[in-house]
Amino acid sequence: IARVMSLTDAVLDLPVQSKETDSLLAEDTSVASHVKCRKQSPRIWAVAYVCVAAVQGFLILGFAQGFTSPVLSELEDEKKNDISLRRTTYKDCFIISFLVGAAVVAPFGGYLSDYFGRKLSIIFCSVPFAIGWLLIILTLVTDGPAFRPLLYSGRFVVGLAAGWSSVCNIAYPTEVAPQNLRGAFVALNQLALNSGTFLGQIIGVYLPYYWLAVIPLAISVSFAVLSTTIVETPRWLMTQGKQQEAFKVLRWLRGPNYDVYQEIKDIELTVMSQKKLTLPEIIREFKNRSVYYPVMLSLIIMLFVQFCGNTAVVYNAEDIFRQTNIKSPGLTSSCATGGAQVVAAIIGMLLSDVVGRRKLMIVSGIIMCLSHGAMGAYEYLNNRPYCHPPDDPNCKDHLYPLAIASIACFVLSFSAGTLSVAWVVAAELLPLRVRGVAMGLDAFVTWISILLVAGLYNNYEAVMKPWGVFWAFSVMCFCLVVFVAVFIPETKGRSLEDIESSVMKRAQR
Repeated sequence: IARVMSLTDAVLDLPVQSKETDSLLAEDTSVASHVKCRKQSPRIWAVAYVCVAAVQGFLILGFAQGFTSPVLSELEDEKKNDISLRRTTYKDCFIISFLVGAAVVAPFGGYLSDYFGRKLSIIFCSVPFAIGWLLIILTLVTDGPAFRPLLYSGRFVVGLAAGWSSVCNIAYPTEVAPQNLRGAFVALNQLALNSGTFLGQIIGVYLPYYWLAVIPLAISVSFAVLSTTIVETPRWLMTQGKQQEAFKVLRWLRGPNYDVYQEIKDIELTVMSQKKLTLPEIIREFKNRSVYYPVMLSLIIMLFVQFCGNTAVVYNAEDIFRQTNIKSPGLTSSCATGGAQVVAAIIGMLLSDVVGRRKLMIVSGIIMCLSHGAMGAYEYLNNRPYCHPPDDPNCKDHLYPLAIASIACFVLSFSAGTLSVAWVVAAELLPLRVRGVAMGLDAFVTWISILLVAGLYNNYEAVMKPWGVFWAFSVMCFCLVVFVAVFIPETKGRSLEDIESSVMKRAQR
């Protein structure tokens, strides 16, 4: 009797919500329902299914990144001058065309995601993915001057899809996963990204680029089909005034025996306190300190993450290893970067909700700093006259294990900690009313940073020398550690509404 009375008092003390939601929850907010359901845990398979179906966008995105290194290596060796990418300018255009496409659409990806919804946005992303890979395959039957424009066009269209996907695919698991598993489900995107990169690198060693492009084309078709079977996120539905549909979706995601009352109430209270905004009103919101403070934190995180140099290493891995005396540089770079990324993503998924986001980023940042420092030392010590050209039989490079270990340790720590956690933290810090647009800004900054770091890597190497570039990356990793330690709060195990409230309080100090 005492337990029933205490539960009744708890229900009576809860804040008032809308009549529609109150009627929907009438059955669930009964004392008997609370006594029966409160012990139940949310079911996992429903959330796992929709997240795996949606995450294929990041699998294709990763394939596009892993596709870069083996294709550049293959086309550099072409004997036909009219289709060769031997010149540095052609190589840069091949990389930059993809990054420019992603950067062009990324700022609008958040607004489009808010306008169409997370589900429709994910479905729409599959179309340019398929078109872009098809254009790349068509270069097989194209010779002469039309080859490079068609190849660059395909990369650009794939980049457009990648820029939009990088926004909606992060927002989706953030809004459907239970708070105690949110880090793992968002990190699933990173696992898919790294798996795609690894597949692109390892298969690219054995297949010509046009057959390699058939694989992501097939995944794009599968992506389009499976994404039609996922549900819309409850939080987006609530912002559209669709309380009944949001309740049904959340009930399906959490299971019939789970008490969704508190979660639906928290979502509704947040939505009720934040009116639906038009694009001009959203832009004006950025003048509010409670908005621009968390947005600036997320943008700075994205800048530091990309200026740590991961994409420069992945895109140019085969070129980096070719400078040593390692046999089969393509296979070695695939294992040292792609393989390490997949293992690291699994580790990151397991640790993000156990160790905590903040600690994981700090520890991984320290390891990254030391790894880049070691790689810079290798490049400096290896810059000896008798070691060039690398195929000189008199050149015996005994330091190449240091190069492999340095890059593998960097990629492992970056993917397990910094990268897998950065997007989680960025999404968690952003207020719901501007989350879509703000994540679009995060994606835009990310792709512009990748363009500046990876797209212009050859230029930096020519000016600063290889060791100078790696030491510069090491300094950026150290700056990331300091920034996270000083400014980023721990978000593990907290609801999005609780995080938003605490960030607002911190912004007002």
